[in-house]
Amino acid sequence: MALLRETSPDIGSSCHIPRRQSPAGPAAELDIIVPAYNVEKYISQCVTSVLEQETKHSFRLIVIDDGSTDATGSILDSFQGLTVIHQENRGFSGARNRGLELANADYLMFLDSDDCLCPGAIESLMDAATENNAWIVEGNYTEVDTEGQVIRRHSHRAGALDPVRDCEGYVWGKVIRRELFCELAFPQDYWYQDSIMRQIVLPLVKNQDKTVWGVENSVVLYRQNPGGITKKSRSRGKSLDSLYITMHLFRDRQLFGLPLTEAYYDYLLSMAVQTYSRTHLQSGEVQQAIFTVYADFLQRNFPDWHTGDRRLACLEKAMRSGNYGSYLAYCKLH
Repeated sequence: MALLRETSPDIGSSCHIPRRQSPAGPAAELDIIVPAYNVEKYISQCVTSVLEQETKHSFRLIVIDDGSTDATGSILDSFQGLTVIHQENRGFSGARNRGLELANADYLMFLDSDDCLCPGAIESLMDAATENNAWIVEGNYTEVDTEGQVIRRHSHRAGALDPVRDCEGYVWGKVIRRELFCELAFPQDYWYQDSIMRQIVLPLVKNQDKTVWGVENSVVLYRQNPGGITKKSRSRGKSLDSLYITMHLFRDRQLFGLPLTEAYYDYLLSMAVQTYSRTHLQSGEVQQAIFTVYADFLQRNFPDWHTGDRRLACLEKAMRSGNYGSYLAYCKLH
């Protein structure tokens, strides 16, 4: 573990916070939180896509200018009909958390500043939320390139969903009951913030037997941005956050009273592959240290567990036996 911390320190932040009180004042049905940092090329499209939504549901757009050094802040100030907060740079998590501090609607939506809402997104998501008393409603999304040209259209099932089995792990593309975030924040200064969905939010909804719903239509234009964290992180030490945040959220689950389940164990096995994908440009020594730490983590916390998923059986065997070569071969194939 010492080698990993020398490569990139583990921040050690938690997603569990003291219960947050909602701000006083009039509330819309939906608060849309957008963190923005140096996105002058895309921020106007993002904001316009929200403000031009035609819907019977009331909503408020909250944009956090997170210490931008380009024209992002001045572009935001040129708009009317939204709440803009300018703050010193606190990172993606700090910007989202500032939005959560301001939110007082029944539902939340998170939108990245280089993405856009599709026409009718709020109407379809909020209709499904109110009609079904759903705690999460998730829609389809469409991938676009930097110029907005369609790359791929994803499909999505409509109707009742199992939050653990059926939902995407992204924090965007959904409306979420704000109550789920009363004791929950994005872990400060970690990359891969969407990890809280798979490890905390979706299991919490399932554990409480709350309704989760899907809509078929596309609600987000998701931009494939080569300058984003996902694309540029692999060669940087911060890619180790994939390992760190997984282990810390495992501990946070206990604070939320979440049980260990077979589905969660399988998720942790699959995260070994995801972590390899994010860190495979690190030195061989660092990659082997990641494997050792992750295998030890599984052995300590799930000593007698075995996956029922045949697709994960070979990976599990490699990690249980400490076979680094077999682990590498599996990760490279998947």
